[in-house]
Order: sequence, then C-alpha cells, then structure tokens
Amino acid sequence: MNAPLKHRRKIAVATWVAPRESRIQTKIQVELTAILDYLEQTKHQAITLTHIVGAALARAIAANPEVNVRVVFGKVKPFPRIDLSFAVNLDSGSDLAQCRIKDADKKTLLELSAELIAGAEKLRAREDDNYQTSVRWAKAVPTPFMKLIMKFLSFWSGGLGRRAFGQAGHPLGSAFISNVGTFEMQEAYLAPLPFARTPLYMAIGQIHEAPVAIDGKVEVRKVVIITAVADHRLVDGAHAGKLIKSFKQYLNQPALMM
Repeated sequence: MNAPLKHRRKIAVATWVAPRESRIQTKIQVELTAILDYLEQTKHQAITLTHIVGAALARAIAANPEVNVRVVFGKVKPFPRIDLSFAVNLDSGSDLAQCRIKDADKKTLLELSAELIAGAEKLRAREDDNYQTSVRWAKAVPTPFMKLIMKFLSFWSGGLGRRAFGQAGHPLGSAFISNVGTFEMQEAYLAPLPFARTPLYMAIGQIHEAPVAIDGKVEVRKVVIITAVADHRLVDGAHAGKLIKSFKQYLNQPALMM
C-alpha cells in the first residue's frame, strides 16, 4: 500500500464508523448492445446479465486490488482472495440468502454461471447447511441478544474471517451483487451490512429502453442501470473511477471473460 493511500485511509478509519455514515454512491447506465449480441451469438442460455456483471466486477477488482480490503482493529487489511456474493431470492422473494463464489476473478464466465446456478438451486431446495444453520440460530437467539451476536459476527466472521453460527468467514466477500430488476426496479441502492465488512455493494436494475447518444445522434437502445454503494473509508472517488473504468471495459467485451 503506497504512503498517500495509507495515511488517507488511516484518517478515514478514525473519522467514520462502519458504513452507517461513510458511503459513496454512484450509478452507471450501460448500453446493452455488446452484451445482448454476445448472448445471441454464444447461445449459452445459462449465462445471464447477472453472471456477466459478476465476472466483470471480479476482474475489475483484481485490476484494482486497493479496493479489496476491510477494516480490522482500526486498520485496513486486504481480503485473502476475491470472493463475490450474489443475492438469491427464496420463496418468491419473501426470503433472501446469499451465494458466495470463491476466487471469482479466476473463474471463466461459464464456470461462474454454473457455480451460481447450482448454489441458488441448493439454497432454494433448503439443502445449504450454512444457510439452514444461520436460520436456526436466528430463530433461537432471543431478540435482546441479537445485537450482541451481530457484534460478535462482525469481529469474528467479518473481521477475522472465522466461521460462526453458519456464517462463513468474510460472509459476503469482496462485493455483494443483487439483481433488483427481477422486482421491476430500474434503480436501487443497497444498504450495506456492517457485520460483513464488505466494501462494495452493487445492484442491477431492470433492462429497459432509453434514449442514448450514439455517434452524435440520439437513438433508443436497451440499457440497464447498475448502482454501487461503497464504504467511503476504503473507496474514494479515484478508486471508484478506476474500478468503473475496468468494469465497463469487461462489460463491453464479455468474450474476454470466457
């Protein structure tokens, strides 16, 4: 970590608490011609926009490792690898779980897609032991003690990366992604979970048509709005700009992720 980044983060960590106060938010409108053409040409029905966004984000984080960090004991510590978590709707959206993909930056688009589909099916079938254990603990712990449990999880799982109460170490990994477009929302900003100590949250909106400037002319194209919420102690404007640049490069060239 270079010296300027180190002292800026030291000040930021001392200034703010975990993401209740220190958030940086942005949105990206993505023109989908390149992605839709790729999906049409490859005919891989298992690959969706969510998988492409996840693969692109993992590679963008790998290209900008300074954002792959969390706060532990008031110091900025790197995550051991790049894991991504994806929101999985259960029971038609009445419940929510997460499917974590380890080493997401090292997986091809097809590998990431297959692993996420299999993980979601396991969660929906109530066959994921970690999720079931977490649910049992959540139901069993008396409400007055729940805050204490979450504080312990923040330290033990989110900070130190140890398993507890069915939660894996670093439970959400480097970033969390949710496709809110399935709920007919074009745009939404996710609320960070402080106990997970995850620096970045991303929401994928509903695909829709919108006017877009193409070579100096306005055309109606299919677009999607992708929003991001980041812990401002760890991600500032310069970080966000470089991360978005890398992210958009992969989105516009999905074949690179095969």
